[in-house]
Amino acid sequence: MVGIIVTFGGFIYGFSAVSQYAWMSWPVLGSLIIGCLGLIWFTHHSLHLDQPLIHLQALRNKAFSGHLLVFFLLQIASLGLSFILPNYLQLVDQQTAFVAGLIVLPGALIGACFAPVGGQILDRFGAQRPILLGIGLAEVALICMALLADHLGASVMLALYILYMIGIGMGFGNIMTSGLKHLSADLKPDGNALMNSLQQFAGAIGTALVSAIIAAAQAVSGSTTALKTANGSQTALTVLVVTSALSWLVMAWALRQHGTFTKK
Repeated sequence: MVGIIVTFGGFIYGFSAVSQYAWMSWPVLGSLIIGCLGLIWFTHHSLHLDQPLIHLQALRNKAFSGHLLVFFLLQIASLGLSFILPNYLQLVDQQTAFVAGLIVLPGALIGACFAPVGGQILDRFGAQRPILLGIGLAEVALICMALLADHLGASVMLALYILYMIGIGMGFGNIMTSGLKHLSADLKPDGNALMNSLQQFAGAIGTALVSAIIAAAQAVSGSTTALKTANGSQTALTVLVVTSALSWLVMAWALRQHGTFTKK
């Protein structure tokens, strides 16, 4: 338990401090080093206990590890995007907080509606179609947002966010279902715990990362706050494009892996 607290605390504080301090500063670099040391200690401790908090043997399964990484990357992209859009709408498009909330609301609702659709596709055709198609749709939406970030109007943003959430709705939940399928019954609880833990961790990293990028752009002298925010948002969206593209490639690889893995 102590190892998890040190790991998550170090990484989350380190990434959060990026918006205020340089990468090589002690608050950032020192916190990340502490997080790494906590992770090493927790891993070593878990592998030498008969009844560890989480059985890390699940990570030896390539298929599950690939799904877990994609789950982590997509959560970074989704939480990062949920930070970018409201700030862009208010600081660049000069919309109120209420309007910004109304614009992103339909995307969230539609994404939730498409989750069972993705599940039905998985049951009928397997995991490959809904997951890769879903991540692909999300990637297309992110690319369009990044390309149009210097003049991204509210209506265009709404349409692209709906497209993004359709993709996430189809693929995200199925990633957990497909990943846990590759673990034996005795390791499924550990796999579920790993995914839920990394989901919270990824959310903190995604928000801290994009906020640091936008804050760095806003700190540049000259120009207007709206223009600097648009430039920072474009850079942050480009990072999310790369993150989503990497998740698609890893997912394509993971879906080709077969077999289950047990504790023994």
